[in-house]
Amino acid sequence: MKMINSSNILLMAAVLLLSTNALATEFIYKPASTTEIAVNLQKVEGGHLERFKKPFEVQRLSKNIYWVSVANYNLTVLVGETGVLLIDAPIHTGKRVLKAIKVITDKPLRAIVYSHAHADHVGDSSVILKELGDKNIDIYATDEVRDALISHNVTLPAPVTKIISDKLVFEGHTFDVYKNFDGHTSDNTVFLIEDGGRKILHAIDLIHPDQLEFRSFSNVEDAIAYKNDIDYLLLMDWDVMVTGHSNLGYKEDVKFVQEYIRDIQGYIHQGHSKADFSVHLKSDTPFAWYAGYSDEVIDFATNLLAEKYREGREEEFDIVAKSHVEVLFWAMLARAL
Repeated sequence: MKMINSSNILLMAAVLLLSTNALATEFIYKPASTTEIAVNLQKVEGGHLERFKKPFEVQRLSKNIYWVSVANYNLTVLVGETGVLLIDAPIHTGKRVLKAIKVITDKPLRAIVYSHAHADHVGDSSVILKELGDKNIDIYATDEVRDALISHNVTLPAPVTKIISDKLVFEGHTFDVYKNFDGHTSDNTVFLIEDGGRKILHAIDLIHPDQLEFRSFSNVEDAIAYKNDIDYLLLMDWDVMVTGHSNLGYKEDVKFVQEYIRDIQGYIHQGHSKADFSVHLKSDTPFAWYAGYSDEVIDFATNLLAEKYREGREEEFDIVAKSHVEVLFWAMLARAL
């Protein structure tokens, strides 16, 4: 029998304590403030419907950086020395975004940055430019985002005018640009900037704090790459995240998604071990065999998932949870994971 020494016991106890603390995280909910910098684990109070009905909300994150929420979309505003930089311009929000910026500062908008080529996150940049009547606003994106806009014929956003690589510099502020988050889309770009002692991450459609993830993990293009994106978020050094939707995000929110994905994968493996493919060989159509088997495994995993995650969020669980299991089931099956 293998003996467990005292040092191993202490290590196990420490890991258990850390896990317990992570699960028992108490977030702070306060009204949004344009002047008071949000402290660690502070979020904006109010439900999703309440926030959606407001013209906009602004929360200061650091000396020069602000979180702006408009119609369930989140974006980042950086106030520079003489002008303003905006990351993303969600569709149907442009005029309200400009009003939100006016609440923050009188400095003019000088740059818009695209996180990825989905029109719902960048589609109103053209509206903003038209509203301002200003042709001197730079539109930044990686070459991957620019190429995706062109190849998919996404015509709503204003054309990209400046290409960025691993850095973006704006009026004395330097953004680190990460192009390795390719689960949601192959062109998805994450931005990290340190300002006033805080490290702020702009990462879109990866996590949705205070709720389960959107259907099929936001229609993820590559579910396994998305899982790796979640793991990588936890390896990075940052304090607060501007997410594409919902509330402010913290590493505790990412840990929740990470555990949720791991549980789904574990339940799918259990389902495979219990299912008998031969039981479904009743039709002359092979599609029926695989449909019967996949439905059995997916339903098994979804039922186990419900035992842990459904209570207290029944409505959203019943809408999205099965889609999470389905997308991971097929991704795992294709890669024999």
